[in-house]
Amino acid sequence: MLSLPQGWSLEPLTPHFGAIVSGAELSGTPSDETLAGVRAVMGRYLVCAFADQALDAAALRDFTSHFGPVFLHHADDYVLFAEGVPEVLEMRKEADGKRLFGGDDWHADVTFQDPPGYLSILQSVILPPVGGDTAFANTQAAFESLSPALQDQLRGMRAFHSYYGPGGEERQGLTATHPVVRRHPTTGREGLYLNRMFATRFEGMTEAESKPMIDFLTKRIEAPEFTCRLRWQPGYLVLWDNRFTLHYPINDFTGHRRLLLRCTALLAGD
Repeated sequence: MLSLPQGWSLEPLTPHFGAIVSGAELSGTPSDETLAGVRAVMGRYLVCAFADQALDAAALRDFTSHFGPVFLHHADDYVLFAEGVPEVLEMRKEADGKRLFGGDDWHADVTFQDPPGYLSILQSVILPPVGGDTAFANTQAAFESLSPALQDQLRGMRAFHSYYGPGGEERQGLTATHPVVRRHPTTGREGLYLNRMFATRFEGMTEAESKPMIDFLTKRIEAPEFTCRLRWQPGYLVLWDNRFTLHYPINDFTGHRRLLLRCTALLAGD
């Protein structure tokens, strides 16, 4: 039974994962009880939208730092850093914009380095009147749907993850290898750690040999029964666990402006 801090309430999004949390106060210096509550709901639901939050860039960075080293993104053509707070990215799309940062495919954040991304946190600032939802997929539920024989095989495998620039070039120094299966340190549930955006091949195999299995596994993760769709609301602060989820920002709001602030904590000690 999940124990919530006093005053918190929770509404699940799907039977597998995802929740809306109300009654929390995450600004300022959060108490130990508050941080324990965040960790508890994240362990159970993996994706949580905390309602009625208004963290600016500096406050978002400070809050994120409670969960691990804060990630400083490398410069790139389409990366926008918050003024004075380079650890925070502006996920901005203007009304006449076409491209949505991070919107090309399902992925987890910062799998191309070691230690990889742990928690990503997005604060809503400006939202379109409709659209701009974010879809999430549960890699634990996907792994548990596989046959025991395939699960055993995958537990012994590792995969290369690489970052590619806007022109499709592999960026020097932004490649890491990670286990294909991760086990949650508190719940014990296992999940697939793989995504088409960054995973290129399995250790000891070529890209051509790896591609059919990568495609099969990522399609399994993205099956509708393992996903949820979050509709953004003003004041939402959304957290997700990159170890056990993939996400997909839906680019369907051309003609309207949107601005979110993102910060990511790395997985300490991985």
